[in-house]
Amino acid sequence: MILSPQSQLLERNLDIFEQGEWLLVNPSDAYFTDALTHRSLTVLHQYFDVFAESVRVIPSVTFDSRDVSTTVNGFECEQQVGQHRHVFTPFTQWHDQFSDVMVSLPKAKAQFQMLLRMAAGAVKPGGRIHVVGENKGGIKSAAKLMQQYGATQKVDSARHCSLLTTEVNEPHLPFEPEAWEDAQDYEANGQRWHVVSMPGVFSHGELDNGTRMLLDKLSTTLRGHVMDFACGAGVVGCYLKTCYPHLQLSMLDVSAMALYCTSRTLQANEQTATLIAANGLNGVETNVDHVVTNPPFHTGIKTDYSVTKRFISDTSRILSRNGSLQLVANRFLPYPGLLAEQFNQVHTVAQDTQFSVYLATR
Repeated sequence: MILSPQSQLLERNLDIFEQGEWLLVNPSDAYFTDALTHRSLTVLHQYFDVFAESVRVIPSVTFDSRDVSTTVNGFECEQQVGQHRHVFTPFTQWHDQFSDVMVSLPKAKAQFQMLLRMAAGAVKPGGRIHVVGENKGGIKSAAKLMQQYGATQKVDSARHCSLLTTEVNEPHLPFEPEAWEDAQDYEANGQRWHVVSMPGVFSHGELDNGTRMLLDKLSTTLRGHVMDFACGAGVVGCYLKTCYPHLQLSMLDVSAMALYCTSRTLQANEQTATLIAANGLNGVETNVDHVVTNPPFHTGIKTDYSVTKRFISDTSRILSRNGSLQLVANRFLPYPGLLAEQFNQVHTVAQDTQFSVYLATR
């Protein structure tokens, strides 16, 4: 298995892992830790795809939204692999437990600031925070943000990536997720509902245009069990529950932070749902009557639509007879043809210069 560029850079620096108590946050792939089987490690995964691939035994995990919203510890899946403790969870509130914390640089700057604060709370005074990331992903600006926690230096660079280290000399309080939450009221079609989001969660702090178009054009005949696929902060699912309180609701995402925000959004609206952590619909056996989604694979121009085709095929598998899939996607993507391969009827119910909304029925 070919390692990611970030992991290839870390592989050049394996000696730094030989001492201390290590926490790895969001490794970019599931295979770098195979080079450290002789060392005791804790690995925090905020993304279920890498977690599931790392532990190789868990296809999906289901949570009750009431458990997640009341305590972060209610939203935690842990698996021991040799000497490595893998934990799927949105955050760590471990305090002063590690001599070293390695963070993989995320895309969003605000999410990186949050991860740095989390790492500072987890590391012991006199410990170190390390950050590995692609040069084009903003590693230079990352160094400036790291300096607020101590002296920062570049340790190595290769594969168009850099490895930075900060010496943390001052103690820091435990990480508090609530300090990073953004709570707002959203409004669509005369309905108002509360949304709680955090940095790194899709459409953080705003109702994006694609989702708004989807909500505007949703079928009014929804019944039974509905799944909000790639739920993000719970915008679509909680809107549906506001409009149709009788619906049974499942909300799925690959991100632990997204599912945590969804639980907080549900709580803010006095609603409940089943939360599912999964990589796509892999391992999901829940049968539903409708799937509603603003799916995450509609940005950029790619000739390989295998992920999208797998999602459509899996959606058809979990839908009941006469069930429907409603989604919004970038207009240029060939969804009508892909949907027609699995569904009896496909309609384009709305379209503008950027997005299309589709309704596919079995």
